[in-house]
Amino acid sequence: MSILQIRTFPDPVLRSRAKQVSEINDDIKNLTSDMIETLIEAKGLGLAANQVGILKRIIVLNFPEKKPMALINPEITKKIGRRTVEEGCLSFPNHTGVVERSLKIKAKALDEHGGRLYFDSEDLFAQVLEHEIDHLNGILFIDHLKKHEKLHARKFEYPDQTHQHDLKIQVEVVKDEELNENHSKYNEKLYSEIRVEKMLEALEKGNLLVDLSSSTNVKEDEKLVGNL
Repeated sequence: MSILQIRTFPDPVLRSRAKQVSEINDDIKNLTSDMIETLIEAKGLGLAANQVGILKRIIVLNFPEKKPMALINPEITKKIGRRTVEEGCLSFPNHTGVVERSLKIKAKALDEHGGRLYFDSEDLFAQVLEHEIDHLNGILFIDHLKKHEKLHARKFEYPDQTHQHDLKIQVEVVKDEELNENHSKYNEKLYSEIRVEKMLEALEKGNLLVDLSSSTNVKEDEKLVGNL
């Protein structure tokens, strides 16, 4: 297994629609293994193939106390309700924004052996599924930003277990120039310095970053997800 480099905004591959997997062969199985290893290294909950530069309809998930899983050709069949959450993305490292997501979703997919899977999910699992399947369609979480909302530059500190993305997360707002000056803080196994620089430039140019004096108001019952 190998750790893959994660593509960051505004890489064009993130805006490309992934293609259906027609055959689950050894190449696909090796890819899912590499994606899972990459996701674990990134301490994330979900990762789509687009995010590692491969336009295949594959996502991998890694939840606390659960075995990592690969979903092939995942598809949302129904969305129910709406809720507001604060969300992050591995393709926007150290940045989060307030977005709207479904309360519940129904979805289907294939496992790495071709078995059919069906999901009737809610809360965090539904949020992650929706986020990752969006990736496969070239949709980014910034497309779901609430009106007048922008991204926040943040540092994440995960107590005890590194995958606790919605519980007891300590968040510290940091200046973007600090992120520019400290690229070593990004995992070099996952991110190239050039891609991080381009991301920060694109976020600033696109006026997607919140003023340092601003703060995100998220209701108590809303969740904060660090890395999707």
